Amino acid sequence: MLFKRAFLVSLFFVLAPLFFSCSSSDDEDDENIDFSSCSLTGPNFSISDISGNWVATQANFDIPGTTLQVDIVADGGTVTLNVQSNGGFTLVITPNGSPSETTTGDLAFCEGLFTVRYDDAPNEPETLAGSLNNDVLTITGPVEFDVDDDGSDDEAFVILRFDRV
Repeated sequence: MLFKRAFLVSLFFVLAPLFFSCSSSDDEDDENIDFSSCSLTGPNFSISDISGNWVATQANFDIPGTTLQVDIVADGGTVTLNVQSNGGFTLVITPNGSPSETTTGDLAFCEGLFTVRYDDAPNEPETLAGSLNNDVLTITGPVEFDVDDDGSDDEAFVILRFDRV
C-alpha cells in the first residue's frame, strides 16, 4: 500500500515540454473525485501515450524536512510499471534483498488532473502530476513509504523516473 501512494504522488513533478501540473490538495478533495466521470485523455498526454512497460532509473523516497531518504534503484532494487491502454496499471517495487510489493489500479484524468485509483482502495483516488518526454515518464509527489525501514509507513516525497522498455 505504501508503494501505491508513492506511485500516485510520483506523477506530481513535470519536467518537459509536455508539462503537466496537478496538485494533491488534501485527502478530502481527492475523496470527492467521481472516477466514473474521468477520461483517458489529459491536457498534455493521454493514457494511451504511456501504455506499455516501463522500468525505473530513479525511485527516490525521502521524508521532507529530514535527511532520511532511500533510492530503490540506486540501492540495487527494481521498480517496474505496466500501463494498459484502458488505464489499468501494475506497479512492482522490489527493494534489494527484500520481497516485491505489487500495486494495481487504474489511471485517468479527472477534471484535467492525473488521477490514480488503487484496486485495494477504490473509493480513495488521488491526484498527481507527471510528465512524458522522449519515452521518459516522470512521476513525483507525496506518498506513504517506509523510508527509515522501521516497519511503519512515513509521509514521504517520491521521484520516479521511468524509461520505456
